[in-house]
Amino acid sequence: MNQTRGQNRLEKISGLVLLLFILIVASILRFHDLDRTSFWYDEAVSWTQSNGSFLNLLSSVAADNYPPLHNIILWASMPIIGDSETALRLPSALLGVASVWLMYLIGKRLGGVTAGLLAAALLAVSPFHIWYSTEARMYALLAAGGLAFLLCVLKVLRKPSRSWLLALSLSGALFLYSHIYALLSFAAVGITCVIFVLQDKMMKGRFQNSRALAACLAMAVSTAAFLPWLVILANRARSVAKDGFWIAYPDYQFLKNIAFSVSGSLVLFWLLLALAVYGLFHGLFSSPSSASGTSRANRRALLVCLAYTAGPPLLAYLYSILVQPILFDRYLIAAWPGLILLAALGTQMLLPKLATIALVGFALFFSFPELKFTLTQKIRPEWRDIAGDYKRIRASEDRLFLYKGFAAPALAYYIRDPQGFEAIPDLDRLTLVSWQASSLGAHWLLVVHSNAEETKAALEAFSVPSSEPEAQRFGWGASGLKLVQKPTAGQGQN
Repeated sequence: MNQTRGQNRLEKISGLVLLLFILIVASILRFHDLDRTSFWYDEAVSWTQSNGSFLNLLSSVAADNYPPLHNIILWASMPIIGDSETALRLPSALLGVASVWLMYLIGKRLGGVTAGLLAAALLAVSPFHIWYSTEARMYALLAAGGLAFLLCVLKVLRKPSRSWLLALSLSGALFLYSHIYALLSFAAVGITCVIFVLQDKMMKGRFQNSRALAACLAMAVSTAAFLPWLVILANRARSVAKDGFWIAYPDYQFLKNIAFSVSGSLVLFWLLLALAVYGLFHGLFSSPSSASGTSRANRRALLVCLAYTAGPPLLAYLYSILVQPILFDRYLIAAWPGLILLAALGTQMLLPKLATIALVGFALFFSFPELKFTLTQKIRPEWRDIAGDYKRIRASEDRLFLYKGFAAPALAYYIRDPQGFEAIPDLDRLTLVSWQASSLGAHWLLVVHSNAEETKAALEAFSVPSSEPEAQRFGWGASGLKLVQKPTAGQGQN
């Protein structure tokens, strides 16, 4: 008895040591060099929307396509830690590490300590998760909020205490307020729990003492809390449907690119998918067919995890082919950990010791090129550099025009002068300001996110059709971030 107790204590201590090591690795990979890359457009939008009063924050986010929770976090943190690139990305890095810890807790609930450690380790070194844990956007929040919600659902289905019911209501609301894609996971899990309630009614002839019903009621509280913003998002959805969206149709190549993006390796993706299918099959069909509460609870936990994982990509894909494309890789950052959890469970069922070590090795081997690229070479549009180029070569009386105007928040973040440039919405306006340009001081044009034809038209409208750029930095589109100077009166063309 004492020997068994001592062995259990030793295993518990070793498990905690391994978890601590995994969290340290996750922290190093997410906190190191947070300001290595410039902010891109969306990160700068987060800064702009969160930089004023709370009412301005809500009104500006309400005109966008997502809920306000991440902006509220930035709004609350900026007066304390500032608005540098590192400060604005710090909440995402913290949430990224929190996701790794939550993975351990959920994996432990599904398959024991080994499965929990394996799931945490795989997410800790995931290039996809690391990249979006170093971005001042809501994606790390979406992942962490989703995992907290999933953990609470599993806890309530196992033993619905008052504290876990409250935690489920709160985590569900926070999850919904993180990103619009949370609706897909939340709906899939909710529908699954409703099915459990109907099963309980058929088996017992009554709803009393149904754990699934308790979970549904807690999620109903979450839904009620989110309802005001759901109305706002519904109105925005009609506008987006009318104006169109920028995401491409999900053909085979598009889906293949998404699989690579989230996993860092197609080989690793198919390996994890196969292990997840094995874990589901083994857990749902190969376990003893007893009607015990424990066996039923374990099956239900697996089905909830499956709904959480498969719901977003399947629902988004159906909407994309039937209505308009909405399926995109970074929006799946909440579903990706679900696949890892199921794969970890399958691995633990297959070979508890050897397969666990082997899978971590395989994951590092196959995804290492993408991991190295993410940590050292992957970049975002270089707004910091192009703004530095302009500030270095401009004179105090010079004027800067930005085409296209939607990128104004990124330039504003680095210029830090409200009067430092003018955003140009279209070519007609660009032609007008070029024609009205004064002979006093130089005039500069920054062309961004434009294809070759748009870039040529913008340069011609600014009367510099043959000009070589004064500075050229990486940015999306054929233009990149292209800075050109308009000749002053009497100077002639460059």
